[in-house]
Amino acid sequence: MQSLPHQLDAARVQFGKFLRNWRKSNDWSVTTAQDWAKACPALIPWALRVAGGQWGNLENGKVMQPQPSTFLQLGVLNECLAQKERGTIRDKLLRERVQQARPVLHGDGRPWGAEDWFACYIGKLEGPADLWPRQEEIDAEAETKRLRSLFDAAVERSGLRPVSAAMQVLRLAGDLPMEQVVAIENALFAGERLPTSTVATARMALHSWVGEVAGDLLPAEAEAEKG
Repeated sequence: MQSLPHQLDAARVQFGKFLRNWRKSNDWSVTTAQDWAKACPALIPWALRVAGGQWGNLENGKVMQPQPSTFLQLGVLNECLAQKERGTIRDKLLRERVQQARPVLHGDGRPWGAEDWFACYIGKLEGPADLWPRQEEIDAEAETKRLRSLFDAAVERSGLRPVSAAMQVLRLAGDLPMEQVVAIENALFAGERLPTSTVATARMALHSWVGEVAGDLLPAEAEAEKG
């Protein structure tokens, strides 16, 4: 059974992937919502815009403690998309993107409000099935983030260069197909999500290496597995 921090971490990843799926389904960039607010301040007040950088951080699960205003902003944006009148937009591309976009709705057709976005963020509400990320992708991404954080902490503790540390991890993983080697390298250095099939191998190798260089950093479940 996952601990509460792990559950919240997985929910944050899930929320980010859902937000990304919604944005891409509307053919939006991360700045489209902000651009719409700039073009139509009477519809979306500037203080209630979802800034491009903020959107990107939400998608990537980097907002650990979002402000209540974050969910108010998403609620305002979504409710504006539920209206037929979406303001006067001079830029052609922006106008097309806004006009063609669809809001996130409940099964009964009601648009999501601020409280719904918050419930989704903490894992208490799922979005529409066609936009909802698959569970195995969510789990793999959350685990990748945990393993990357553990790797970074152990590198700092050991004083090794990251490249040297990664080579040691890979040696402990044994003889792997090249695609798995590349996947583990990308997860450790670039933060890319591990394929579901590679998570267990990467976890075992990393835990073994951390046990050698900074054993006190091992999570409790890793110690239990060793015992």
